[in-house]
Amino acid sequence: MARKREGSALDFLSVCICILAMSIVVTAYFYCSDLLLRKGQVSQVARCYILKMETVGCLTEGDKNRMLAELQSIGLQGIDLTGSTMNPVEYGDSVILHIRGKIQGKMWGENHDLFQSIFTVREVPVEEMRMSTAKH
Repeated sequence: MARKREGSALDFLSVCICILAMSIVVTAYFYCSDLLLRKGQVSQVARCYILKMETVGCLTEGDKNRMLAELQSIGLQGIDLTGSTMNPVEYGDSVILHIRGKIQGKMWGENHDLFQSIFTVREVPVEEMRMSTAKH
C-alpha cells in the first residue's frame, strides 16, 4: 500500500503563493505599460502638431481643436496649452508646443493594507514640450 508523502500540502501552498505573486506582478506590468503607451501616444500627437506649426508659424485654431480632440481620445484630461505659440511668428523664429495634462491610470496604492490598495485609480501628470523653428 502506498503511503502519502509527507509535506505535500506545504508544497502545494508554496506553489499557490508563487502563482498569486506572479499574477500580481503581471497585472502591475499591464497597468504600467498601458500608461507608458498612452504617454507615447501623447508624444506622437505633439510631434505631428509641432511639424504643422513649423509650416504655418503657429498653432492655428483648427489644429488646436483637432489636437485637443486627439489628446482627449487618448485619455488626457485637464489639458493646458499655456506657453504654446498661438500667434504667427516670422520665418526662423521659434515655435513652441507645450502640453500639460493628466492621465488616469491604475497604480499600486499608497496604503500599506494589501486588500484595500492593490491597484487604485490615480491621475498621473503628463507634460510634453516641443520646440522648433518656423519654416513658412
